[in-house]
Amino acid sequence: MSLALGTLFFVALGAVGSLSAPLWAQNQTGLVRILAVVAAFCLWLSYALIYLAQMNPLLLPTRNIKAE
Repeated sequence: MSLALGTLFFVALGAVGSLSAPLWAQNQTGLVRILAVVAAFCLWLSYALIYLAQMNPLLLPTRNIKAE
């Protein structure tokens, strides 16, 4: 899954969460909408960081010890 497709998925997840807020809490709809959008953003940020970290992995790091 590419980064753009993952971004679209999390945008859709945030939209569904914010649009379904009246189903979860009738008197605190604004709070539930904000929490849904913030949760979707945090999940996307985690996904994006993990995805980008795998693009250029650090394979077999070598340790250079110089004798003095």
